[in-house]
Amino acid sequence: MSFSSLFSWISFANPWGLLALLAIPAIILIHMYHRRFPPMVIAGLHLWSSHTLQPLPGRKREKLPITPSLILELLAAFLLAMILSGPRFGEADKVVHLIAILDDTAYMSARADKNTASPRDLAIFELEKRFEKLPRSSVVTLLLTGARSESLGHAIPWSEAKERLAGWQPSAPRHAFGPAWDMGLQLANRSGQLLFLTARLVRDSNRLYPDSMEVVSLGEPLENVSISAARWTFDSAKGKGAVFIRVQNHGVNRAVGELKGSARGKAVFSQPLALAGNAGASFEFVVPGGLQQLRVVTETTGDGLEIDSRADLVEPKARMVTIANVLPREHAANASLEQVLTAIPEVQMGSRDKAQLVVEAAGTLPPSSPALWWLGIGPVSATPADIKAARDLKGPYLLEKRNPLLDGIELDGVYWGGIQPLKNDSTPLISAGQQRLLSVLNGTRTTAYLLNIDLSRSNLTESPDWPILLSNLVESRRNSLPGLQRWNYHLGENVAFRLFEGDPSPAAGALSVEFDGRRKLLARSEDVELAAPGQAGVYTLREGEQILDQFAVNFQDPETSNLRTLRRDQRPAKVLPTTPQVAIVSPHSWAILIGLILILLFVLGDWYSLRRAPAV
Repeated sequence: MSFSSLFSWISFANPWGLLALLAIPAIILIHMYHRRFPPMVIAGLHLWSSHTLQPLPGRKREKLPITPSLILELLAAFLLAMILSGPRFGEADKVVHLIAILDDTAYMSARADKNTASPRDLAIFELEKRFEKLPRSSVVTLLLTGARSESLGHAIPWSEAKERLAGWQPSAPRHAFGPAWDMGLQLANRSGQLLFLTARLVRDSNRLYPDSMEVVSLGEPLENVSISAARWTFDSAKGKGAVFIRVQNHGVNRAVGELKGSARGKAVFSQPLALAGNAGASFEFVVPGGLQQLRVVTETTGDGLEIDSRADLVEPKARMVTIANVLPREHAANASLEQVLTAIPEVQMGSRDKAQLVVEAAGTLPPSSPALWWLGIGPVSATPADIKAARDLKGPYLLEKRNPLLDGIELDGVYWGGIQPLKNDSTPLISAGQQRLLSVLNGTRTTAYLLNIDLSRSNLTESPDWPILLSNLVESRRNSLPGLQRWNYHLGENVAFRLFEGDPSPAAGALSVEFDGRRKLLARSEDVELAAPGQAGVYTLREGEQILDQFAVNFQDPETSNLRTLRRDQRPAKVLPTTPQVAIVSPHSWAILIGLILILLFVLGDWYSLRRAPAV
């Protein structure tokens, strides 16, 4: 091996540490010019050999004595210099850090049949092949794409990475890859090779993928039939529900099969399917109440993706709103109010002490209660003088559109009559100039709305805005009730519910959500929001061991279900990383350190044994 190749094979983490090699000539000089002791007069000089060296006092260059002590001292100095400089021998002390970004979209699990490898399987095989060619002890960082990029492991050996990949099952709907790419680029800037494994490579994507990232697409075009929409409604008055299903054929060939619905293992409905290429069909089934859960599946030929061929639905529950109308019989709002409330579903009339929404004359303010909603309808004052002094307006009106109570409210052509000055502290939702027409009362725990109007002098009840206003009020009250507002969601949707209303009741235990036998603890608060669940199926909300409710999450994403766009391709990185390898802690450093310690022990042992030797 030539000197040039030798120096290219050996490198040093800290070249300045080689300055410690200057200790070697220093040790040699010390042994050649070491200090002599003064002469001592002894008897019996004839007993000494004639070859015995008789050094003179003082310093004098002599022949270098090759002794075990000198050899050990030189070796110790050399090893100490090696420890400080950190030698690296070829590629033995370097590893490749591979940052693998894995597409977590559901199409990575697509396969033509059970005996065919999916893009997910091919991605794991691709990583395994690459690690066989990488230097020993190379490491990998595994990143999953998603709205929030997830890491399966950072800088771990392939043996550990393979175990973690065994549990990876791609099931996400379409999402942006940017968060995972950004994280991968940050890691690759320090050291590493960036690789993106997917099943759908975009053509003409020079501006889409980062220049330093290699992209490998492992997909193949497949036929697929999916449930693109599933909805379950329930009519509490009739005691039965309706299930709406839409099935889509994303392939080019005709698909034949069957659509089935079952509950508790028993068939509920069945429908033959015969879909032309790129065609869909909608179905509606009437189902009895009390099923609780329903599983809908499609069984067709040429189905490349399993996750979009089923839908789990949880039966919706009736969220009744109890309303108490305590307006005087002669009040102008009575007739129109009863007519509108009768048309709103899941509304029942009740007594004031059990009502969740009270409609009352505006002259009487409500009690302060966090579990009560209140609507006061004017006139605010019923005295003849105040009624006579009240103003009538035709507009224009200023509406606070951010409040859901005013969704769809326009007030075109509405005459607002009987407006009186308000002395209450309130925030206007509808106003005209300085006049507060509809406002929210402040300073009370009750959710209270005050309608400053005299309906006998207004045409509001004759306009479309009146039923819209009351319907919005009822639905807002319904949404504020404890419990889930919906029971069936898509993957990617957050799940929100109200745990309690007003003052919290004593907790029966820790709040948690359970799925597939695993529980995740949730923070107790009045309003709870779950981040979008990552897997399709039925989830259970628990308080301790008590079941609060259940909801279902389903995969319904037509773009991801279209497997004809999958293909196998590769895009090499345009810019190779400048630091593709990272140094690890060299095992030679530990060997050198151990050798240095042993040498020092030998030197100390030699010095101690000479010190204890008897004088001649």
